[in-house]
Amino acid sequence: MAEARIYTMNGEEVGAVKLPDEIFAMGVSTHVLWEVVRAEQNNRRQGNASALTRAEVRGSGRKPWRQKGTGHARSGSFKSPIWRSGGVAHGPRPRYFDIKINRKVRRKALAGILSERLSEGNLRVIRDLSVEGKTSEVRKMLGGNGLTGKKAVILTNGDNMVARAAGNIPGVFAVAASHVPVSTLVNSEVILVAENALEQLKARVN
Repeated sequence: MAEARIYTMNGEEVGAVKLPDEIFAMGVSTHVLWEVVRAEQNNRRQGNASALTRAEVRGSGRKPWRQKGTGHARSGSFKSPIWRSGGVAHGPRPRYFDIKINRKVRRKALAGILSERLSEGNLRVIRDLSVEGKTSEVRKMLGGNGLTGKKAVILTNGDNMVARAAGNIPGVFAVAASHVPVSTLVNSEVILVAENALEQLKARVN
């Protein structure tokens, strides 16, 4: 079985934990990771950009001038796209960007990135991860583990205080293990998993 080291918040190694190979010893498929990250990013798009067409612009429907004899080019409406304050031709309209990803593919991507970070030595389990919501506490933990300045993802069991404390540190994200996006893990250098969140992380992949 795969094995991860357990550290305290001060950076002291206090043991190891066995992890299932079907989650933490999988091969990494770059294409699968790309598919899932692309889907997550697209699914976050609101797709509500919209411009008014000439049929929707408010204004008169009167013909600006007669068809012939004025010396002007012919024109039929003040709401034409070539007029100032007219409608927009081929402008953006509300649309859905959602991409469906099968559950097996999403699980494969999650297991792949976790396995890669563990094989690199960049996945650590933190024992008794608990803070009072102060940024200095998370900074001290990162410093004690030699991770200052690293892009780190902290996986919790849903502790809002950890998320609150990490929110002011650039490049550091704290998120519940049961809801962590694959894209967040892909963009990280180090993954820190609270010991009491391991079961949630396993259930996410299984």
